[in-house]
Amino acid sequence: MNKFGVVLVGHGSKEPYNKSAIEYFAKKIRKKYPLVRYSFVQINEPPLQTVLEEMAESGVDRVIVQPVFLTRGVHVDQDIPKILGLPKGSKTGTLIFGKKRIAVVLSEPIGEDDRIADILSDRIAEALRD
Repeated sequence: MNKFGVVLVGHGSKEPYNKSAIEYFAKKIRKKYPLVRYSFVQINEPPLQTVLEEMAESGVDRVIVQPVFLTRGVHVDQDIPKILGLPKGSKTGTLIFGKKRIAVVLSEPIGEDDRIADILSDRIAEALRD
């Protein structure tokens, strides 16, 4: 087979905007990658573990886990790798759900990117117009 899925992982928040933003990104990314789900590390549903189980049930061979975090931190460096069962410092591993084994790849957070700087510049320009 060689079917893969993408799981976006957000922080989670009591504020509804947090979840709606992650849902928005998932919807947009589905235009390029058909099997995209979203999850959260805390507070919001669904949790990452649940979505990984659903991915395994869907028949994927590989899951790309994409943190929707601007920078590295405890969730990206410790919590998410722990949920994925990754050894310290590793970005790849194998998850086992019953008899199903799937490869997992942990992507980098957004990080330093000129496209983000462009968005920030746009927001500053908008604020200046207000």
